[in-house]
Amino acid sequence: MLYKQVHETLRDEIRVGAHPVGERLPSEAELMERFEVSSITLRRALDLLRGEGYVSRRPRVGTIVISTDPSPAPVAAETGHLTIGCVVTNFDDTFGSRVLEGLLEQDDPRIHLALSRSHGDQERENAQVRTLIESGVAGLIVLPSSSEYIPPSVLELVTQRFPVVILDRSYDGVPLSTVSSDNFAGAKAATEHLIDLGHRRVGFVTSTSHVSTADDRRNGWVHAHAARDIPLPDGRELRTLGSVVPDSHDPIEDDVAALEAFVAADAETTAYLVTEYNLALLLREACRRQGMSVPGDVSVVCFDHPAAAFDRELFRFTHVEQDQYGLGSRALEQVRAQIADRGSIGRVVLPTRLVEGASTAPAGGR
Repeated sequence: MLYKQVHETLRDEIRVGAHPVGERLPSEAELMERFEVSSITLRRALDLLRGEGYVSRRPRVGTIVISTDPSPAPVAAETGHLTIGCVVTNFDDTFGSRVLEGLLEQDDPRIHLALSRSHGDQERENAQVRTLIESGVAGLIVLPSSSEYIPPSVLELVTQRFPVVILDRSYDGVPLSTVSSDNFAGAKAATEHLIDLGHRRVGFVTSTSHVSTADDRRNGWVHAHAARDIPLPDGRELRTLGSVVPDSHDPIEDDVAALEAFVAADAETTAYLVTEYNLALLLREACRRQGMSVPGDVSVVCFDHPAAAFDRELFRFTHVEQDQYGLGSRALEQVRAQIADRGSIGRVVLPTRLVEGASTAPAGGR
């Protein structure tokens, strides 16, 4: 049949590199003239190439080569093994270690996990995804460094319906399975807790990282003020702190100095919602240098907190606790579901919990 001949010719050309990955194929009009076929015949050939994972087709863009050798995800035999690739930015006792526990402590001995850490470097992240795919993993779990940047290697996999699950991030308009926490609800509950303690000016502190989790937490902070009919405090946001970002070389002292200036600039702000535990530590130090105590003068709520079960001297912040173990286990569950049913998409949002600690008190100190 004509469309199969066109398909096989273009496929062979892509395989030998005549049309490199990332290159747009000639226009439909040019291909119709070259092969002397109708538009219907040509589109059937291009649809075959797309279904096999060689190309993607987008309106107003054209047909783009995305792989010279796509391969389907391997399926484990009854007695075989299945390897799942996992790329994360970083992990520690605050966030990540429990996620890995959820990934590793699954009940199928045939499942193996291949772990890579990108340290927030986007080029490294993209290369790690490609390396895992080339090694023959059956599926991928990715915690990306940014919500504004999708690794090209992941986009290629989406067009091939390869099993991919995005962890702790969201991408609007991209057909990807995701597993994340309800950061909006967590931030809203944390802010309302501070308001219930009598604080009427609650500031917001976050890093320079461009991730959807931070945006959701800010939105929760905003909506908590609206729900209680309290004006949002003008200028009470600090979003320039970079020392806590993975692979950052920003000096910690610079961030402490910025926080000192931030808290000193407005004596009426008596509480802060902070998006990360390490930022809460820096904020507490900045307050101490300004002669203020937490929670005597300033109350602080952060996200996540190391367990440190044996450290009885550890200062424990009031914090929003994520179900990190659940994030890991549900991500593995999602990728296994996609291996069984390629092309299926699932979005899981796990609830958070507010845990009271020693960093919050009724307003009136400052």
